[in-house]
Amino acid sequence: MTHDAEWKEFVEGWGKPKARIPAGRIPLTGDASNRRYFRVEFKGEESPRTAILMERQGTLGFKKSEEAVSGGASEPPGDPFLLVADALGRRGLPVPSIYHRLPDGSKTLQEDLGDETVLSRLQSEANAEESLTEKALALLVRLQTIRPDGDLSWVRNRPYSRELIRWEFEHFVEYGLAGVPEGRLRQIREGFDREAADLAGEEAKVLVHRDYHSRNIMVRTDSSLALIDFQDLLWGSPYYDLASFLFDAYRTVPLERIEKALARYLDLAEGAGVLPMTTHEAAMERLCRHAFQRNLKACGRFFYIADVKGNPAFLGSVAGTHANMLRIVGRVPSLAPLYESFSPYLRFPDPAVSP
Repeated sequence: MTHDAEWKEFVEGWGKPKARIPAGRIPLTGDASNRRYFRVEFKGEESPRTAILMERQGTLGFKKSEEAVSGGASEPPGDPFLLVADALGRRGLPVPSIYHRLPDGSKTLQEDLGDETVLSRLQSEANAEESLTEKALALLVRLQTIRPDGDLSWVRNRPYSRELIRWEFEHFVEYGLAGVPEGRLRQIREGFDREAADLAGEEAKVLVHRDYHSRNIMVRTDSSLALIDFQDLLWGSPYYDLASFLFDAYRTVPLERIEKALARYLDLAEGAGVLPMTTHEAAMERLCRHAFQRNLKACGRFFYIADVKGNPAFLGSVAGTHANMLRIVGRVPSLAPLYESFSPYLRFPDPAVSP
């Protein structure tokens, strides 16, 4: 059977009983994973008129490169996206409905959330930032109030642990730096060891999306928000996803707006029991430390995707991670010695390779 016949047969397995016949499919811009996405259009007037076909290439399961440091042996069998989508959907979170699936998750047909992300809406409507930020903060707190029990009990076995944070720092060392002398490398790693222990030592723990940023939050036609790319769900600090959203590598949020958003988040999170009462300054320090680590990880990841996967599409966002590092150090000076230990060796994209 040809590939074209395969996907049509799969889609028709859901569509034909409902008189929905696929008219064709359009490839969509994917992420940095082994998944490909297509918009399938159906003949006739029956709703929905479109759906998203996902085809996964490669092996099933959670990220193998991180299994050793993220509880891999105790993770449930099955496709991570489907496991998390089903669990979050049952709890009322706005995630795409799954219309049809293969048992191994290698093909799914899911709800079409449209093409507009928070990032694209902000690029077209700058005055939408306040309302979108409010919605994104409220959605984040909804996610964080979910307890990891029942069909989510396995998440406790995927902690954002010291070992995993340290692995991500090392990923940055390997791909985000260049030409580091051996003596300086030891100093950098010692600093990362201390920072990983500090970040993992926080007592408050919640569900962590792990990529809660402006490209992974969809804006529906009614302007409500929906989540995508949640398959790497972990158990960790409430500040991590907040840091990912406010210190986003894909857009620059002015520091004064970050401070304002943090104040609003604290109101929501403390009211929902996600966080114990704290001061704004203490919370800002924790937020910035997580944002610092997050941007180092993203920087290394962007180079890894280019170097190893042959996809330079994310290199244009490296500058955003570098700028965020510098802004964070300006706000939390105690991070300056660590930043100064590696900043002379920061790697910059080759203009000939960057998109």
